[in-house]
Amino acid sequence: MFLPEQGKIEVPPYGNKKSRIAIVGDFCSGFDVRNRKPFSGPDGKVLEDCLHHAGLIRGEVYMTNLVKCRADNKHLFFDEKKTTFTEKGMEYVRLLQAEMSEVNANIIIACGPAAFAALCSLGRLSLYRGYVFPSTLLPGRKVIPTFHPMNALRGMYTYRYMIAADFNKAKEESKFPDLIRPDRQLVYNHDTIQDALDWLTYYEEQTLVGFDIEVINYEVSCISFSSSPDLACVIPISGRWNLEEELQIWKGIQRVLGNPASTKVIQNSMFDVPFLLTRNGITVQGPIHDTMVAHSIMFPELQKGLGFLGSIYCGSQEYWKDTVHFRNIKDES
Repeated sequence: MFLPEQGKIEVPPYGNKKSRIAIVGDFCSGFDVRNRKPFSGPDGKVLEDCLHHAGLIRGEVYMTNLVKCRADNKHLFFDEKKTTFTEKGMEYVRLLQAEMSEVNANIIIACGPAAFAALCSLGRLSLYRGYVFPSTLLPGRKVIPTFHPMNALRGMYTYRYMIAADFNKAKEESKFPDLIRPDRQLVYNHDTIQDALDWLTYYEEQTLVGFDIEVINYEVSCISFSSSPDLACVIPISGRWNLEEELQIWKGIQRVLGNPASTKVIQNSMFDVPFLLTRNGITVQGPIHDTMVAHSIMFPELQKGLGFLGSIYCGSQEYWKDTVHFRNIKDES
C-alpha cells in the first residue's frame, strides 16, 4: 500500500564540495524531491546535455538549489518583478550562504532569477545572462547567471545554446578564483585638436579598424575607433570643436574610413555606413566585417544585439550597456 510521505522534504545537495564549479538552481521540482537530488527530472537531462557541450560532466560540479523543498507557489519565497525575497525566502538565502561558504568552487552558476538575486542582489536575468559578476552574498566569489534548464523544455529551445555557452565560460573561469577583467584602455579626453588628429592619423595607418558611432537627435555625437582588443579612442564631435576644427576632424575621419587598404569591423553596418554617408558625406571603403551579420549567419535563431554578443564572445568583460545613458536633448527643448 502506498503511503505519502509526511512533512516537508528537503533535497540535499549533490557533488563534491571541492569541485571548481557549483550550480545553484532556483526551486526543487517534484523529480528532485522524489530522487532526493537536484536537477533530477527532464531539466536535469537538459543540464547534462549542456554540460557535455562544454566538455563537463555532472560528477565534476557541485549542485544545489536555493529553495530545497518543493515550491508549488514560488511567490511565497520570491517576487521576480521586484527582485525581493519574502521572510521564508530569506531563510533559504541565509542557508545558501552558509552552505556555499563551505564549497570551494571558483565559479558559481546561478540558474534562474531567484538564484541570481540571492547570490548577486540583481534582477533582469535575461539582460545580464552570461556575464561574470561579483557575489554580494559571498564576497570574493564570482557568479555567472544563466537560464534555468527548465525554461529550455517548452518551446524556448534556443536557451540550450545559451546555457551551454555559459557553462563553457564557467569552465574557463573555474581555473582561477579571482575575478579578472580584461585590461582595456579608452582614450576620450583630447586637450587640443592636434591630439584628436594624431589619433586619426594613427588609425589611418592601421590595416584593421573597428569603428562605431553614437547618434543624438539624428546627428553624430561621437565616433570611436579601435585596432586592438585593449585600446580604443573616442573622438567627440557634438559641442566640442569650432567649425574649422570640426571640419578637420571630419576630414580625418574620412581618411580613416575611406582607406581602401584597411578592413573595417563594425556592429550593424547597415545603420552606421548609410548614416555617415547621407548625413556627413563620409564614404566607407575597403572590406567591411559586420559582427552582427556574421553572428546572425552562424546562429540565425539567436539574438544579435551587441549586449548579447558580449555575453558570448567577450569572456569576463563587465556588462557595460547600462553604464552610460545618453540624454535626449529633445526632451529638454
